[in-house]
Amino acid sequence: MQGMGNLRLGSRAVMYTAETLPKGKNRVMGTIQIMTGFMHIGFGIVLTTLTNVYTSVFVIGEIPFLGGVSFIISGCLSIGAEKSPTECAVKGSQTMNVISAIFALLGIVAFIVDLNLNGLYRSSFDYDGYLVLLAGNGISIVLLIFTILEFCIAVATANFWCRATRLSSNEAMLIVPSTTRVDLAVPPADLPQPPSYTELAAPEA
Repeated sequence: MQGMGNLRLGSRAVMYTAETLPKGKNRVMGTIQIMTGFMHIGFGIVLTTLTNVYTSVFVIGEIPFLGGVSFIISGCLSIGAEKSPTECAVKGSQTMNVISAIFALLGIVAFIVDLNLNGLYRSSFDYDGYLVLLAGNGISIVLLIFTILEFCIAVATANFWCRATRLSSNEAMLIVPSTTRVDLAVPPADLPQPPSYTELAAPEA
């Protein structure tokens, strides 16, 4: 069309509406994930100091530190995706929650193995060794409960984002211009000039 430049748009971003994003849900679950991650790291350090008595596959596999960091990142991304639900944030949160679910599943298996290895009292231990063994089992049981909770949250959050991305009818598409190009070579169309005031005021002959 003459008189108008060529406008090129790009860099599509997807914004999800309130129908696909219940407010506050991911914020609560993300906060629980962050707390669970810090608990894994903190109790993992404690279990590391007990390895001379308490045999822990959970610590040997570095699960408390790798899983704890994964849980913290997943929680932060879940909270960030709720505040700014762009396509990149949603996919990042979904991917990290899948990774967190894998670490949580590995942690559950490791805790079950730890409890089986250290569940029975060993006659070779003295009273102090028995207390250390008891403390290690107590920490493992607490972390096992929170790891099961983290697994459920990670799976639920990943499934939630997967369903949200598939609800195309409830998506609001935001087109962000990446490059604006105006073709100045097209001359503007000549428009007729309006009559002047003197022409309108002059009487007809």
